[in-house]
Order: sequence, then structure tokens, then C-alpha cells
Amino acid sequence: MQTAQSPRRRRLPARFLGSSKHVEPPRFTKVVATIGPASEDLLVDLIEAGMSVARLNFSHGTAEDHRSRMEKIREASTALMTPVAVLADLPGPKMRTGKFPDGVIQLNDGDVVQVKPGQGMAGPGEVLVGVDDLLEAVQPGHRIVLADGQVLLETLSVGAESVEARVLRAGPVGNRKGVHLPDSNVRYDLPTDEDRELIKLACELGVDMLGISFVGNASELEEIRGLAPGIQLVSKIERKAALKNLDSILEATDGLMVARGDLGVELDLEQLPLVQKEILRRSVLAGVYSITATEMLESMIEAGRPTRAEVTDVANAVLDGTDAVMLSAETAVGKHPREAVATMARIARVAEQSGIYARRPKLSAAPEKSYFSRATAMAAVHVANQVDVDRIVCFSETGNTVRLLSRFRPNAEIVALSPRPDTVRQMAVLAHVRPLLFRQEPTLEAMIDTAADLLLARQIVKIGDRVVFVGGVPVGFARSTNVLKLHRIGEDSRFA
Repeated sequence: MQTAQSPRRRRLPARFLGSSKHVEPPRFTKVVATIGPASEDLLVDLIEAGMSVARLNFSHGTAEDHRSRMEKIREASTALMTPVAVLADLPGPKMRTGKFPDGVIQLNDGDVVQVKPGQGMAGPGEVLVGVDDLLEAVQPGHRIVLADGQVLLETLSVGAESVEARVLRAGPVGNRKGVHLPDSNVRYDLPTDEDRELIKLACELGVDMLGISFVGNASELEEIRGLAPGIQLVSKIERKAALKNLDSILEATDGLMVARGDLGVELDLEQLPLVQKEILRRSVLAGVYSITATEMLESMIEAGRPTRAEVTDVANAVLDGTDAVMLSAETAVGKHPREAVATMARIARVAEQSGIYARRPKLSAAPEKSYFSRATAMAAVHVANQVDVDRIVCFSETGNTVRLLSRFRPNAEIVALSPRPDTVRQMAVLAHVRPLLFRQEPTLEAMIDTAADLLLARQIVKIGDRVVFVGGVPVGFARSTNVLKLHRIGEDSRFA
């Protein structure tokens, strides 16, 4: 008979007995790395350094480039038995300047220029911008931001063919540079025709997530979801319109990206840190994962070591509650891609060990929404925090319960086990989650025993560790999470 004083012991394979003294430490915050010419042949190194999500930037490169990189990512992931999600980032409706006779124009403080819709060659004193409804959208007093924020104009008047504007912040503007109209309600189609073709490519490649650029409202996501079934949508928050409609976007999306490049152009720069904190807080409360991006370790494109300000920036994003931090040019074209990933992972791990991290945003109890899976997840996190268990182990078909567990931000790492490779990869971006492919057993007891053996073999736990198992009966049914079991590794899993 089993008693509290004399628990039944399992017959473990000899290789497990007295072993597993070394346990691999958990990684809570995930690293997204953009794959490009500098990193496509270093994928094993990047995964070993801490990359959990590989980003393909569809704004650059050919379809053949992306096919080749996708194949290499999957090969490296399989070789290391480490799931890696692939995020394909769509270009979206980027507004750009036209061309200049000399390839660039110098705008000085106080200059008055004529801004016209178009993408051709500008005449003297003109700037062409690729905004079809420019004359309808812009009004006197509205700002026109050129060269991705370097040059600022203020609209003086709107005529029949052009907008007259005065230069408030001087600088050079080159061909095909970014244009922002933060005060104007510009019309555009999302997805663009180019996006539609790239979505077909993403489906062909089997990517796990799509980054949707310049999202303004939730209705834009509905059409894209229909074009990309089974692929998670990551809405890039880079427009003031997206901030205005953030609640509805949170309801329609799977993840958010704080795209600080374009967002920092649309907003006053001094507002950006507080906006970042608010976006990350609201994403946790909405049950949506988050990625913080843009210039996080920008100096490492050239240098082998980041600046102190960059280290602080990454750490603050972790303390703000982001699920993942992202590298762009640092790994795509930079000189030190592996070092950039390893540096970001180290910064995140140190930040996670601080007392400040314990005060990060997390989902709280909401009795009116406590359906079975939510109640079970909430109870598992409470027990794990109170009993100080080593791991929460969750069996999941779809990943929904794992996403809930992640939102509660437990102190313990969540080991997410699923028989579906797509579910495993899509969970790789979630904070506090280590996803693993796991075969389904006929009973919950058999699944617990098999899971314990797997975790021992992977050196994720050792004999005697306390874990919380979260699963469901009947086994194999989605949305059936209804069982929580406190368990000590090495003991019998039978319930009776």
C-alpha cells in the first residue's frame, strides 16, 4: 500500500539510477534571430547559443534564398533535437519617397518644399512620396516624416496638386526612403499584392508564424488568417492607429511585435519607452505573446561587444515582461552573429535572476473566466510557486494550456510536451516554456512515466526532483485539461 511516508518507487532503467546530477538550467526569455547571408551557415551555432525563433525577412532576398534558409533551419533543429520556430516577416505597405536627380536632396531648416504623390523623379524643390491619397489625407499642421525619422516637415497648405510644407528638422533625403504621416488617416490595402504572393511562399515553406507589418486594425488580420491557415499571426505594432486599436488587435492576433523602428518615427521618441511597457503589459493580460525588436544590439553589427546602453535596453525589455527579444541586422548581415545571440541570452538570464523580474507583468486570477483549462493552469502555477517545484510539465495537443501557463509567468520552467511538431515549434517563442516532441500514450499514467524518462534522458530533471504534471483525461482530446498531479521523479505515477 502506498502511504505518504513510503511512496512506491518505479523500476528505472539503470542509466538513470544515481545519474542526472547535472540539470540543464531553464531559459525563460526567448531569442529571435534574423537569418541572412552572415548566419545561414551558422545555424547550429545560433541554436546552441540560445536562438529559439529564426526570422526570415521577406523584405530582402529571393524566394530561393528563403527556401534554402528554411531547409537549413529545419536540418539544424533536427540535428540538435531542439525545436525552432520560423517567423516569416512580410514587408507590408511601406510608404517611400520617389527619386531625386542626384539621388539625394538636402533639406535645410525653414525650407519650403512641394510634396507630391508619386514615385517618379522629383523636380526642383519637390519631394515625391508613394501615397496615392496624400492630398486627401494631409491637412495643415500635419507632420510629414521623411528618411525614417531623420527629416521632419510641417504641412502649411494643401493645393490641387501638392502639399506645401516647411522643414522643421533638416537633413538629407535619398531615393526610396521611408515616409510616415503620423497625423493623417492614410488609406492602403493590407495585405498588399506583394504580401499575398509572399504568404503563398510562407505556406509552401511551412513557416510557423507570419509577421504582419503596419497593422492598423483587427479586420486586416481576418483576411490574412484566411490566406494562411495554421500559421500564427504576429501583429507588428508600428503605427499610431495600431495603438488606438490595440484591444481589438489583441483579440484577433496570436502575438505582438513591438516594432520600435517605425513606431519611434510615428511617436515622439521620448514616449517610446512607456509605450513599450504598456504594450507588453497588455499583451500578457490578453494572453498574447510578445516580441521586442529593433536596434537591440545594433552596435554588434560591427563590434564584438554591445554598448552599455544596449545591454540596459535588452534587460529592461525582459523586466517589462516580453516573451522574446529580437536581433535583426546583427545576425542577418553582422560580423558577429553567434556572439550577438549568446550575448542577448546572457543578458536575459541575468535579468531573470533579479528580484525585479519577480514583479514582471503576469496574468492574474479571473474567476469569471475560470473554465477547466484556465483553472487547472492557474492552480498548477499556484502550487508550483508555493511548493517550489522544479518544473511544470504540461501535455498539450494544441498548445492552448501551455500559452495560459506562460501568461501566469510561474517561477518554474514549463516543459511543454506535444505529439504535434507544428504545436511544438509554435510554443518555442513562449516565455518560460521549453517545448518537446512527445509521443502520445494510451493512459495519463503511462504518459507521466514516459515523460519522466524523457526528462531524465534530456537532463532536464534528476531523480527526486518535484514536478507538477498538467494534463487531461480522456487522453488525446483537445480542450480536456483537467488533471493536476504533484509528482517526485522516480516514484510510481499510478493514481490508485
